[in-house]
Amino acid sequence: NESNNLHQQLLVKNRLIKEAFSTNQIQQLTGSEADVSSPDYIAIKEDLIRLRITDPQIRFIYFMGQKPDGKIVFLVDSELPESADYSPPGQEYPEVSQALQDVFVLKGEITEGPSLDRWGTWMSSLNPIVDPATGRVIAVLGMDVDASDWNMHIFYAAMPIIIGTLILLFIILVFSYMQQRNEREKQIL
Repeated sequence: NESNNLHQQLLVKNRLIKEAFSTNQIQQLTGSEADVSSPDYIAIKEDLIRLRITDPQIRFIYFMGQKPDGKIVFLVDSELPESADYSPPGQEYPEVSQALQDVFVLKGEITEGPSLDRWGTWMSSLNPIVDPATGRVIAVLGMDVDASDWNMHIFYAAMPIIIGTLILLFIILVFSYMQQRNEREKQIL
């Protein structure tokens, strides 16, 4: 169905974006304000901004990390620092879903949503970045699509079925009316 297609498309986009980044470069991020002046942070941020601009359906692209105390934080996002939606490195993300926590533990990619956070309601694709040497998840690449856009896409994809059903229902009602009218006319005669 259309929802499954959208989930798969979002995962494919996430996989392609993930391939654009070096695990070594991502490992250099500390999830602290000190990252802002780091060449690795700057390069990743510029790439995320460019990638987000290329696909208007994607609202946010970001890397998240997990601190030793288990808290999930932003490492780098696709927003300009002057944006109201900017998340500085190290900003805690308290709205963590079970699915996001699972990506850090189970190391599998997923799509989830609709999920509500302080920025809106999103369909998200989450993909772990795993250290090849240790097998540990060092970050998760996330991409968010506005849930209302997602739902409208599904609605438009379902329109032919809805219209077909309404036409069939109309035909059945007309046929039923004609049958009843014919029965009444027979009774009159």
